[in-house]
Amino acid sequence: MAFSPQDVVDMAKAMNHKVPVVTIQAWACNLVNSMIWTAAPWNWTQTTLTAITPLVDGTQDYAHSQTDLYRIVNLRLARTDLSPVKYQELNQKNHLGVELERKAGIDGIRNFSWEPSISKIRLDYAASVGGTAVLALQGEYQKTPTVIDQSTLSTALVQPDHYFNVFLAGVRWLFYQLADDPRAGTSQEVTLGRKSFSGQLGEFMAFLDAMKQAEDFSDGEDLNFPSEPYGATTQGSGWGIYPG
Repeated sequence: MAFSPQDVVDMAKAMNHKVPVVTIQAWACNLVNSMIWTAAPWNWTQTTLTAITPLVDGTQDYAHSQTDLYRIVNLRLARTDLSPVKYQELNQKNHLGVELERKAGIDGIRNFSWEPSISKIRLDYAASVGGTAVLALQGEYQKTPTVIDQSTLSTALVQPDHYFNVFLAGVRWLFYQLADDPRAGTSQEVTLGRKSFSGQLGEFMAFLDAMKQAEDFSDGEDLNFPSEPYGATTQGSGWGIYPG
């Protein structure tokens, strides 16, 4: 069975004693969907980046062709003129400065950043491409959240059905909040960027946290997201959110 936002609304209304929500139900579903979507680089929100090729000798910044890019998850250099293709995974940085004096090839470039002021991917050095070498940027990215409106309430959710409880908890929280019901709960800053939550908001955040933990595959190579861990630094997690 593929659950839809309408299924969530129907269940939330029943559990919240059938409060009137017709005018805000699509808005609530869209907000909760965006909160869940952007909380982590979930597998079902990712797709393949159209390869940027060929890289140009002496060029450090490269544009992508994606129209739905929310954030880059993984990025790698590839020498496609070799068989087998040679790859070099890149680490993501918040910002890299302009560096056109020094150049590097696939063995020297290690980092990249997304520079929003120019809407381009920046490598830590300008590419060094000579002879028959062909360099490309390949990877995966997280798409922008799918918009939910009144016309798409019956469209199946992208997330797996076994996380229905997360979406339901979030919509119930917003229904309470929009009705000025104290059962909505509150959030409070504790320390080091951490917050505590109460009421229905607390249930939603606990379910979302458990969802992150269930999808956190820490035994493989780290994702490029996030460049900094959630809250205080922890160990033993590929997403940097759970202690070892």
